[in-house]
Amino acid sequence: MTWRDDGERDPCSVASGEERDMTRIEELNTGQVRKALAFLEEEPFRNLRMVWAMRRWGPFDLGLAEQGRYLLAGDDQGLCGVLFCNNQGMWRLAAAGETARALAEQALSMWDMPRLLAGPEEEVEALLGAITPLARAVEHREEEVTLSLSGEDFRPCKAAGGMLAGDGDLDDLVALERMLQLELLGSCAEEWVVRSQMLRATEAAAALVRYGGRVVAKAEIEASTPGADELGGVYTVQGMRRRRFASSACSLVCAPSLARGKRVRLETQRDNTASIRLYESLGFKRAWPHLVVRFR
Repeated sequence: MTWRDDGERDPCSVASGEERDMTRIEELNTGQVRKALAFLEEEPFRNLRMVWAMRRWGPFDLGLAEQGRYLLAGDDQGLCGVLFCNNQGMWRLAAAGETARALAEQALSMWDMPRLLAGPEEEVEALLGAITPLARAVEHREEEVTLSLSGEDFRPCKAAGGMLAGDGDLDDLVALERMLQLELLGSCAEEWVVRSQMLRATEAAAALVRYGGRVVAKAEIEASTPGADELGGVYTVQGMRRRRFASSACSLVCAPSLARGKRVRLETQRDNTASIRLYESLGFKRAWPHLVVRFR
């Protein structure tokens, strides 16, 4: 089945009889973007990453990490599910039950095994339980928690030295991002990749904190959509932690989003109690357990 951009079914694409009751799955094309976005934006907070990628690039894929491919599931009632596989091999789904299973089975058939699967823990576990090849290939589970911040809950931190970053601060942002990646991952992306990432961050919102003549902390909005934004890249240099520098940077980048009526979300490890306390001090609340599964 295909959908026209006005949201109606293409009658030429619908077979008669029994096929009308079946879920149909196909790859996203340019004529379906508005329909897919309307579906995803029914839950803008939950589907933030997919909404961001689709709004930014649509079905076009130039090989960037955040780009990728989409599968759409639909029936006679319209669109009922989306699966996104980015160029890092991570799956995200906006679907549940049999629709999620059908999308995943089709993605396995077309694209082979993913490298990662991310989403609310209950939904990820249900999909693993339904598809044996995925369950058997699990190598690692990263247990995280999704946190949510609304304007009415926001408690800003106004520590001195914080400022929104611009193009002239790009070198400082890159330096801190490289420190973050080396500390968390043990390696760092190529210079041009990090620089491109930080340049995009300044387009949305990024903040730096300076203390004693040096840059000591940063935070940025990693993905921005009309309904919700995602906070990320939060980092404080070693030796300067637990002094509210990160809280100040987070406050600066979250405030504009909240002023526009958006919610801000983020994911962090469930056992990272220091970070969770930091975010909760700003007004973040737990939304759901999040799970990232890595496959062999």
